Amino acid sequence: MDRIIHGSNWYCGEINQRLRVDETTLPALSRDMQSFVLGGGYFAMELPGEIQALSAEMTVNGAHEDLRTRFGREPGDWTTVTYYESLLDVFPASSDGSVETAGAPKLNGRVVFLKGLLNEYTPPGVKGLKASGATRLRFSSIVLYHDIFNGKTIHKFDVQNNILIIDGVNYTAEHNRLIAA
Repeated sequence: MDRIIHGSNWYCGEINQRLRVDETTLPALSRDMQSFVLGGGYFAMELPGEIQALSAEMTVNGAHEDLRTRFGREPGDWTTVTYYESLLDVFPASSDGSVETAGAPKLNGRVVFLKGLLNEYTPPGVKGLKASGATRLRFSSIVLYHDIFNGKTIHKFDVQNNILIIDGVNYTAEHNRLIAA
């Protein structure tokens, strides 16, 4: 493994979730696949269509009213969630697999911005006098997904501004230029 998550955290709006977060799941990236058969052919294949709707989940220890108040908001009253992580390079790209002894390992950073709605809030059960689990939050109706690694945009899906960037290439720039009348 060449990169190990050295530390990570979530912000919900400006609220630091440090020491609250139990587990997180970033959105799964998948495409809508449509079956296609060539005329007169015998074989089907699938071609990718749109990017499927995104959702992210987080479980936090305890019940926090500042998170609970995010539930029930309507589109337009978005919640911005920011995830960041520090990655530790154990084997640099130029390495032959041996561990470098000179110098400190290189830290890389990743930041993911999400803008959407908290559409599911599941409080923990209570057993006796104690909570028996963690509070589960599910963010969906995501209109912005922006994944940045070391300052480079890896993915940016911006529904409101019709922007699709993959590996730093803006696939919608020409389209948006043509329709901007």
